[in-house]
Amino acid sequence: MKKKQKLLLLLSASLFLIILIINFSAERVTGKVPEYRVKRGYIFDRNFNPIAVSLENYKAYYLLKDNALFDSSDISFLKKYLSSTINLSKKGIILLSEDLSLEEVEKLKKEKNVIIEKTFKRKVLQPYLKFLVGETFNGYGVSGLEKIFDEHLRIGNPLVLSIDLNLEKKIYNIIYESNLPGFGIAVFDLETGELLGYLESENLRLFDNYYPLNLFGIHPSELKDFNWVLGENLMLKEMDTIKINLWHLAKWYMEKACNQSVIPTILPQKTKVCEPNLEIFEKREYIYDLGKIFITVAFKNNKLILSSFAFNPQEKDLLSKNKKIINYIISML
Repeated sequence: MKKKQKLLLLLSASLFLIILIINFSAERVTGKVPEYRVKRGYIFDRNFNPIAVSLENYKAYYLLKDNALFDSSDISFLKKYLSSTINLSKKGIILLSEDLSLEEVEKLKKEKNVIIEKTFKRKVLQPYLKFLVGETFNGYGVSGLEKIFDEHLRIGNPLVLSIDLNLEKKIYNIIYESNLPGFGIAVFDLETGELLGYLESENLRLFDNYYPLNLFGIHPSELKDFNWVLGENLMLKEMDTIKINLWHLAKWYMEKACNQSVIPTILPQKTKVCEPNLEIFEKREYIYDLGKIFITVAFKNNKLILSSFAFNPQEKDLLSKNKKIINYIISML
């Protein structure tokens, strides 16, 4: 029985090795990527500025054969990639490099026992948007937009967002200069429901925090759970207290301004969904003071600005600092 198990394991390992070699060799000979590897679709802002792209990446493998002894030419180039050529296995494949330059690719293609694998490396061009874009692993989206739109992106389709990259950069510069321990800010177009700008600190995701509903003076009957592109938002009930997050608050203000149900979106919209009436609000700015955190709702040019800024409690006059940052952002709209 043990002999059969060993034989099966050996056959499985051999089959895997053969498939691996065939796939790698096919690309080396034909110059084409195997069909199962499709270049992941790019992510763009509303003006088709790239946010996340797939860059060509080359890996090199060395095929070990039965003789296990390398000729002099093998030894010379292997030393560049391996810390030691001593005690290497007699058979198999060893990784030489995971990130070759094009010059290295051309040189290594000439080596008879080297296999070149072409893959695609995902790169977010604006590091401050990694929290939103998310990450990929082995060609699959595992978090953020990469996960939400994984099936769409994996087959090579581009993804265009309602986000305005120019606005994002301006907001980021203001936030960066403010040196806040934590921040979250979203800018919505009330006419279309589009999310035009969105930034959050990675270490402190303030838009996911839950707050008592009565803090905002909203009656429970005016809000409910809702699902949108960025996920499901559930109202929480702890004892007799109902709690909401900032996405609930944004939706409530949007629906008040529109006098109808509105589902926000991070995808471009061609038609208006609302004729906002901002006259129903007594003020153009509402500030909720939570001590070291300030939540602000403001309006300008049919845009809704929602922010949550965390400050160092040792600082003085936090309200003035909060207003200063908000005024900078409003001035850009």
